[in-house]
Amino acid sequence: MKSSVLPVVLLVAPLLVSCGSGSLADGEAAQASSTAEATEAAETGEAGEVHWSYDGEEGQDEWGDLSADFETCSAGHAQSPIDLPAHADQEPTEYLKITSTPTVAQSVDTGHTIQLVPERGASRVERDGTEFDLAQLHFHAPSEHTVDGEAMDAELHFVYATPGGQTLVVGVFAEEGTRENKVWQPFVEGAARPGTTDLPFYVAAMLPTDPTYVSYLGSLTTPPCTEGVHWVVYSTPVKLSADQIAVLEEASQGHNARHTQPEGNRTVSEGTAVLAH
Repeated sequence: MKSSVLPVVLLVAPLLVSCGSGSLADGEAAQASSTAEATEAAETGEAGEVHWSYDGEEGQDEWGDLSADFETCSAGHAQSPIDLPAHADQEPTEYLKITSTPTVAQSVDTGHTIQLVPERGASRVERDGTEFDLAQLHFHAPSEHTVDGEAMDAELHFVYATPGGQTLVVGVFAEEGTRENKVWQPFVEGAARPGTTDLPFYVAAMLPTDPTYVSYLGSLTTPPCTEGVHWVVYSTPVKLSADQIAVLEEASQGHNARHTQPEGNRTVSEGTAVLAH
């Protein structure tokens, strides 16, 4: 995977994230709204021209000092990921509905992960009356969130956004199973061969069958670490084969997971998603 900032694939003007993260050029999500494009750039590391990494002199412990735009990475008080409980005590406080349509997507190497950018209208999340549209899907290996201190083999992030600048990320854990997961194989193929187009993409089939999730208010897990992100993390992981996990590990160049952050006084609640086909 390239270590430099990814060249623009589709020509779009630089965009400004509403949470003060600066001007973000992003060509991979030209089919999404301008806000979704900027959100995608932030969540996958396309933040301006400042180079960052997960280790070393530009590693995650130094993100807050690399740029004024990245200050929240070290100064924020609601950062992600966090260590999640296996079962949250807090009663459900939100209504969450996920709709999706079978479509196709293109895989893109951002320099820090591989993402799939679907056609417009691939999926939408309704949370307490607010609608978020899917911008892209990417992965981290191993998982960024942990459960009772334990990490999973990988974590998949479906990044949603509203035209007004709100962001919601649906997280799905992945762990090693005994057979190939055919539903997730197009994503794995995209991770193995960035630039692949017309990959089958259907969110409803990719989510765990158990609709239970935990949610909390956090941040992007990559610079600029913008806070105010709604996190919805499914409790039950999907199963990928050892070969599929190995592809993601290779594409992550060892690892591309941020360390867990202090939970502070934030509330983690448990809910059940409504899946509408």
